[in-house]
Formats: sequence, structure tokens, C-alpha cells
Amino acid sequence: MEIQNKAQAVEAARTLGAGDALGGLGNGKVPACFVHIRLQLHALLHECRAAEALWDMADDDDDPLTLIGQREMAPLKEALLALRTWAEAQQCVLEACDCRADRLLRRLLDTEGIPIQTGFAGKPRRAVGVIAGDLEPAGGPKTYVLVDYRTNIEHAVRVHGGWRARLVTGTGVTLVYEAPGYPAARLSDYEEDTRACVRAVVTALGYAAA
Repeated sequence: MEIQNKAQAVEAARTLGAGDALGGLGNGKVPACFVHIRLQLHALLHECRAAEALWDMADDDDDPLTLIGQREMAPLKEALLALRTWAEAQQCVLEACDCRADRLLRRLLDTEGIPIQTGFAGKPRRAVGVIAGDLEPAGGPKTYVLVDYRTNIEHAVRVHGGWRARLVTGTGVTLVYEAPGYPAARLSDYEEDTRACVRAVVTALGYAAA
């Protein structure tokens, strides 16, 4: 099953009969931001897999209740998986987007094959950046890029003010990227800002861009 347009997504959501964000989609309301739909789909898939695990533990493979449950679950799981694939590919309206702003950054860095982890600071610990590069190299000093933001890396896209990236080596820290206008870059530049930052990180770390 593959969802290729809004109408098919609405029908899949209606089939699931779920409330909250998915319920709105099932009624034909496509959201400005897809974060709540993605989270609800993740939770439903978790419940689906938990139910499948319980069925796999059944002593009697021919138990009628188990067989009925498996038959009823199959189309629901298919709809969930298809809807998740569709939702992951949707673009939010930037001004209303509550998705974590580092979501695209992390995906692009992962695509480049660059190891990433979250950088923390302060007490209580606050997620202040994405660390790109190997912090435990087999030989030689640590070399990584810290991509940060003025407040919290988990900020929503709609309040994004640009990325700043600094290369950290044994000899010091070097600025390799800063969004025009940082820390108050234009929201409309969010995607290009993120892609430009990733290109700078790739170059700084010496990875071959795909």
C-alpha cells in the first residue's frame, strides 16, 4: 500500500478511526504541521507491534481469537505504515511548524554518513547542539563540529533563527558556518540555511559529499 496524495491519506486516517491529530486528518483537515500526526502514528505502531509480540507468544497457533486479531490487525498495520511514510515526506508550513528544528539537520547529516549526537550544557542539562563527527577516533585527537543555536537545539522550526557551526580540534575552535542574520535569520531561509550548514560541516570534516 502506497499513499500518493491527500485523498488517499485522508482515507487511510479514516480507516484507522483514531482521534486527535489523525482524527482531524480523517475528516479531511490537513494540518499546517505534521509533528502530532507523526507522534500519534509512532505510538499506534508501537501498540500494534506489542500486540503482535503477544500473539507470537501464544501456545496455540490455531487459537481463534488470535487468528481473528491477526486478520483485523493486518489492514490497520498496513494503513499505519503507509500513512507514516506519507507523513514523513510532508512539508509543514514554517510559520506554524512545531517540529524540532534539528530534525532536518540530523537527517541530512545521517544521509552523509556523519556520526551525530546531542551536546548538553548546564544544570539541568539543556540540549544546546548537535555534535557532528567521531568523538572517539581510533587514532589522533578529537575533531568534530558543534552545530548550535542561541537557546535550545530542540526549538521549533517556527522560531528558528539560524544555525552556527564551529569546528573543534586539538588546536582550537574555528567558525565554519553562520546563517546570514544569525541569531535572527529569516524563517523563510530555514531549509536552505540547514542544507548550507550541512555542506559546511561535510567540508570541515573532510567527508565526501553524496
